[in-house]
Formats: sequence, C-alpha cells, structure tokens
Amino acid sequence: MSGQGASLVEQIASAASCSPEVVEQVLSDYGLNLTTSVRHHRSVRLDRLRIRGEKAGGVEPGPFDRTFAFDLGVTVIAADNLRGKTSILEVLTLVLRGELSNLQADVQSWLKEVSLDVHINGQPIGFRLSLEASEITEGHILAGTIEALTASDDSIAEAATELTTVHGGDQWADQVGAFMMSQLGLEEMQVFNRARNDDEAGVIKSHGWPSYFGVLYPPSGADKVLLGSTAGDYLPVRLMQVFLDMPEATRSMRVRALAQRLESEFKADERRGRDANDAVARRLEEAKARQANAEARLGRLRDQAPAESLHELAGLAAAAGGRVAAARQAAEAAATAFGEAQVAQVADERALNGLRESKAASALFHGLDPQFCPRCETPISDQRRSREHDEHQCAVCDTTLYADEEDDYAEREAQALQAFVATRAATNALDAARNKSQADLDTALTDLKSIDQRIAQAQGVHQTTERIEAEHELAAATAVAEALEAMTPEQTEPPAPVVVLGAASEILKSEIAQASASLYTELSDATRDLALSFGISELESIKIKANGNMDVTKGGGARSSFSAQSPGERLRLRYALVVALLRTARGRGIAGHPGLLLLDSLKAEEVQDDHAQTLLQGLVTAAAEEPGLQILVTTADKTLAASVPGVAGNISPEPGQTTIF
Repeated sequence: MSGQGASLVEQIASAASCSPEVVEQVLSDYGLNLTTSVRHHRSVRLDRLRIRGEKAGGVEPGPFDRTFAFDLGVTVIAADNLRGKTSILEVLTLVLRGELSNLQADVQSWLKEVSLDVHINGQPIGFRLSLEASEITEGHILAGTIEALTASDDSIAEAATELTTVHGGDQWADQVGAFMMSQLGLEEMQVFNRARNDDEAGVIKSHGWPSYFGVLYPPSGADKVLLGSTAGDYLPVRLMQVFLDMPEATRSMRVRALAQRLESEFKADERRGRDANDAVARRLEEAKARQANAEARLGRLRDQAPAESLHELAGLAAAAGGRVAAARQAAEAAATAFGEAQVAQVADERALNGLRESKAASALFHGLDPQFCPRCETPISDQRRSREHDEHQCAVCDTTLYADEEDDYAEREAQALQAFVATRAATNALDAARNKSQADLDTALTDLKSIDQRIAQAQGVHQTTERIEAEHELAAATAVAEALEAMTPEQTEPPAPVVVLGAASEILKSEIAQASASLYTELSDATRDLALSFGISELESIKIKANGNMDVTKGGGARSSFSAQSPGERLRLRYALVVALLRTARGRGIAGHPGLLLLDSLKAEEVQDDHAQTLLQGLVTAAAEEPGLQILVTTADKTLAASVPGVAGNISPEPGQTTIF
C-alpha cells in the first residue's frame, strides 16, 4: 500500500485521528487499493451472430442455420409476434451476459450452436456455445482477426487464440462475467444489506456483470426502474456513478459497504453487550436486594438471640487450654517434689529415732552380764568372758565393743536432728506449693469448662435452623453479587478498521458528491434534449438526483417522478438517459457506457404509429451523433424501418418464411 493515494491516506488518517501507517495497514488487511486507476473508453460492438439448431413444433420445423451481420447505428429486427425477433436479443443475452433472461424454453431447446463475434474496446472477440437439451455443454472465448473468428465456428482456427474454455452453464456465466468486467474496466458493485435482527451484523452483497448488462438491455416501458434491471440496493444511482466515471465509484462502494459491515458487526456486538450488561445489571440489583434482605434477617435473629463470636470464643478456649496445660504440668512437678521431700523426711526421722534407740539400747545392754546366749541358750564360756574383758569382743556375738568415750552419740544425734528439721521444712514448703499448683489447675480447668459451656451455647444459637438458613442465604447472595460485579465489562472503543474505513467512506462519498453536482446537471440536460427528440414534446425539464431518481417537469411546470410517467414516456426517458450517459462520457473524455443498446418491442407502449416513428428517428439521429453507438430495436411493424431514413440495418424472416429462425 505504501505510496498509493498518499494524499487520500493522509486525509483518512486525519479524519480517523491515527497515523498514515495505521490507515495503510487497515487498507492492506482488507485488500483495498486507493490508487486512482486510468480507464480508457469502453466499447462493445456486435459484428456477426450465427445460430444453428433444429426447430420443433408446427411452425416451419426443421434444421436452421442463420447468420446476422450488424453495423453501427440502428438495426431494426422486424417480424410478427412470436416469430423470433425477441429471441435474437435473448440469444445475444445468453452469450454476452452469460445467463438467460427471458428466452422461451422451446426456443432454447432448438439451439445447438451459437457463434457471436464482437469488438470489445476495438479488439475482435469471438464467443462460441454448444448446447444440448437446452443446456450449455461447451463454451469458448476466442481472440483473433475477423477472418480467423469467422473460420472458428466449427473448430478453432489456427490464427485464433482460445482465451477460455468451459463445460456447463454455470462455468459460462462465471467466465463471461469475469471476462467482460475485466475488458470493460468494471468492478463489482458492493452494497451493504442490514440484517433484519439488530443483534446480527448485515451482509455485503455484490452485483457484477449481470447488473451492468441491464443498462445494455433495458426493461420495457411497463417497468418503473430508471436504469438497469432492478431498483434494489440503489443500483440505478450506482450504475450512473460508474458510467459517469465518478471518482472511483466502485471503489467507494466497496469501502462504504465494508465500513458499514464492520460498523454493523461492532454495533451488533455492542448491542449484545448492552443487552448482556442490562441483564447483568438487573440480576446484580436483584442479588444486592437479596443480600440486603439476608443481612436484615440475620441481624434480626442476632438481636433476638445474641451469641458470642465463635471465633473469639475459640481464641479464649485455646488460651485457657494453654493455661490448664501449664498448671497441670506445674501441679505434677510440685506433687513429685513433695513426694520426694516426704520420703527424705521419713528417712531422716527414722535415722534420728534409730540413733536415739541405739544409744539407749547400748547403755542397757552394756550393763547386762548374760550367762547364756539369748538365742540358743548355750552357756557363755569363761574364755569368751575373758576376751570381752581383755579384747573388747562381745561374749555373745563376738562383735567389737567400743568404749563409751569413743561412741560420739551426741554429735551424730545433732546432725540427724538437723537433717530431719531441714527435710520437714522442705516438705512443708513443697506441700504448700503443691496445694497452690493444684488450686491454679482447678481454676484453669474451671475457666476452660466455662468457655466450653459458652462455646456450646454460642454454637447452639448459631446452629438454629433459621439462623443457618439466613447465613446461607447471605453467603449465596454475596457470592452472586460479587460474581455479577466481576462480569460487568468496560466500555469498548471501536476498533481501528471501523474508524479508518468509516472515515475513508465519508471522504470518498464527499469526493463523489463534489464531482456529481455538475455531472448530474449536464446529464439531466442531455437526457431532456434526447427525450424531446424521442417524442416527449411537452417536456420542460429533467432533474436527475443523486439518489438515482428523476424529477420530470412538463405541461406548464407540473413536476412528477419518473415512476409517475406513462409507460411510453418511461420508455423514452430511459432510452434518453442511457444515450445521455454515453454522450456525457464522450464529451468529458471519460469511460462511460460501452455503446451497445438492445431495445425490445419499440411499439409495445405506443398507440399511434407516428409516435414510434418519432422515437426511432430520435434513436437514428442519436446514433449518428454518437460514434460507436449501436442499437438493436425489435418491432412487429415491418414497415417501421422503411419509414425512417438512416436505419443502418434491417433483419427480417427470409423469403418464404414467417420466422426469423
């Protein structure tokens, strides 16, 4: 895209508030080329038509092989009704348009071979069709000299070049359409059709060669379409824009259709988003109302049966449990120490008592002089008595005896008494500590039990059915509200292609509007002059409008629309407009109408013969004034051509025949 239509790209960038690089990227992404193309004059001229086949039925049946030559100017095809004059135009339509228009089924079934040679933009082109049982079986598009094409009816001559070969009617329509569009420098006319449902995007509809061909083969006077074969999708004004070579008319149509398509997609998404947002907003409002109701209900229940916080109570219980554990550990340690002190006190007391008893017993026993052993009553010998006296060995048990002065009972008793007093004091102190620890443990256990009771009471309050329902309702409403709030999207801006192509469409539309003002004035004047020459004598003025309509003023200033005219007047006005398109294009040196007109049933809308003669004379005069204009006219009046001077050719049944083929 770089470099193409630079000033136009800059205008679009300015209008779209973006950089030229963004514009070029969007145009490239959508295959749009804004370079102004150079087109030469368009022309289509018929040279020769050959029709072969076999006619069935009761009117002149049998094989037929007719060749028709066409000159520039007006050629009149004259025959009685239902004798083949319109069929000539319909066969030309089948070949040049690529598809049938109104060819009667019986005539179509007769056709076997059709050869048509034409000049397109000055180059000889041949079309060849083979048919079987009303269906196209084979088709060729050839290029070459007139002589080479003439020699290629049955087989392609060496001097001819085969451009296209097809097998089947659908292929023929596609290939002929593409070929004619390419040769005449035409592009598809794209229009945007809105969807019936606002939530859906519209579609782009393309009009190709068949729509253009409607300007070469206009409808009858009974039809109210100004130009072409249909008024849908504003085709009349679009065809005028193309054949007046307005600045890239088809390019503007494509850009506008694409811009409208993208905009419709964006707006459809926006509408769906708004609808979704509205639905979310309604649901959010309902959820918040539900949340408020649940909070109010739960508040009332709390007021009716106040309950401590389970969370706080759990903390208190944990702390109380810690205190119980510590108190239990201290009590156990105090009890152990007290027990150990008691054991020590008893031992010291026994030691003291034992010492005292030993002293008393010793004094008692030392004063005894036993004669016999107190155990077995054996007499104690004198020898033992002597040892006791001399060696201080007990005469009874032979144990060493200490003297009173060596036995330090007083000191030992004092030590034992001191130890006993100390252990008794320790026992008393540890007993007090044990009692305090046990009291602390009892207090801690009482606190824990109290907290357990409070927890049980709080759980009882919290777990009542109604309160549980209220808490669940509040939790559910809160969760829904939070989810819906998260679903609400932010406002989105149109994407770059929508903005860029929208700006491009408006700029191109403005260019066409600027160019059309003077063109439509000139076209209106040319159409008025031609319509006067075609026999609308009371016509005063014509105004062709930018919307493709025509205002007609006649009979003292009365203004009416094209569709309000009589069939004969519409026929003349339509013919006048087509010739005026060619005349205006030639005068401005632009690519306009290709110069071929197929006009059926010239007298179908006429009551008086002189009216038909005036119209035919006007066409002959227009053809003489417009180089390259070729008009084929059909009529049931076999004398009409002879009554008007300047008719270039006359096609009629061969001698002895009533039908043209």
